[in-house]
Amino acid sequence: MARNDISGLFGKSPINPLQQHMRQVHMCLKEFSTFSKAASVENWKKAETSRSSIVKKENKADELKKKLRMNLPSTFMMPFSRRDLLDLLLIQDSIANITKDLAGLMMTRKMVFPAEIAPGFLDLVAVCINTSDAALEAINELDELLETAFGSRERKKVDIIVSKINALEHDSDTAQHLVRTQLFALEATLPPVDVMFYYRAIEWLGETADAAQKVGSRLEIMLAK
Repeated sequence: MARNDISGLFGKSPINPLQQHMRQVHMCLKEFSTFSKAASVENWKKAETSRSSIVKKENKADELKKKLRMNLPSTFMMPFSRRDLLDLLLIQDSIANITKDLAGLMMTRKMVFPAEIAPGFLDLVAVCINTSDAALEAINELDELLETAFGSRERKKVDIIVSKINALEHDSDTAQHLVRTQLFALEATLPPVDVMFYYRAIEWLGETADAAQKVGSRLEIMLAK
């Protein structure tokens, strides 16, 4: 069935707004790479500019979330329930929320990781961004799934992407463990309050990859229904 035919049949489809929201959420986390690199060399002017960009992107994601909620009809010709879509939206949104909070925490405290830990933290940032990117790739397949009436070929493609998300999230767990282990070895030489916030920053960053994995898992559940 042609795309125009689908658009006419599902005129109020929330799929495109959901994809726009995930794209904005991913942009928010992607900007954190610039922020964390600037913070690692104590370029606080650049870090603040990047943090402000993160806030703007998170605000835009919030606007898209509210718009989708307001325009989502109680009933529509879709194979997904309203509840499933709203749950997926909230999971996506958590990625942007965590990113904004993490950048704010690090900026407020002028947080600079010890030299022994900094490379590992930046590696974790990269893995989390890649996990979010894979989640965006999966969400972008939703309209193709609809157009092919959930054809086996398209389902298999989504399954492959979800498997990639799971593998990347596992990589993020491994990266988190490495950074935590490195931090533990340095604890006795660092101010206790700093140590506490280092652990918190590592945990929050890892939660973005966890949320990206949940996007894939939720999508799997929706396709199975």
